[in-house]
Amino acid sequence: MTLFNFRPELRGSGSFSGQSVPRQLVLELLNDAVWAPNDGLREPWRFIYADNDSSGRLSGLQEPAPAYLIVVMKEESDSYKRDEDFAAVCCLMQNFELLACERKLGVRRTMNDWIYDRKQMNAFGVQDKERIAAVLEIGFWDGDPGATPSPQRAEVKFDLL
Repeated sequence: MTLFNFRPELRGSGSFSGQSVPRQLVLELLNDAVWAPNDGLREPWRFIYADNDSSGRLSGLQEPAPAYLIVVMKEESDSYKRDEDFAAVCCLMQNFELLACERKLGVRRTMNDWIYDRKQMNAFGVQDKERIAAVLEIGFWDGDPGATPSPQRAEVKFDLL
């Protein structure tokens, strides 16, 4: 399957079924997703997982989902490294979304206001000199995510030097 064929499933619209997400599947996907580019191979990420057994703590903060993956990154004091690390974490999340789609698992990437609240972050185990990059809502789609029409293709523009 090509990346173009993934587009409808990656859209992140629709609702999740009530089917639980096996933790082992999330770990398998993460073990492949971590192959994200980063100068110096710093691997600036950490993950906090919550499923239906423990997701009550996310109630009211996130949309309902069978599982959540809080993607945490180190906050470097060097702005160059910090920007580079955030780019690597975003690549990791995209890798995770692509791998999940291949396994018929849906992922919605969210950045709600609470992730910037230090008190809320600490309540979830985020340490000093760390921040939440995003929360991934994870679940199997309810029905066929490719059944709805794809959005119009965006026109990409660039300038020539």
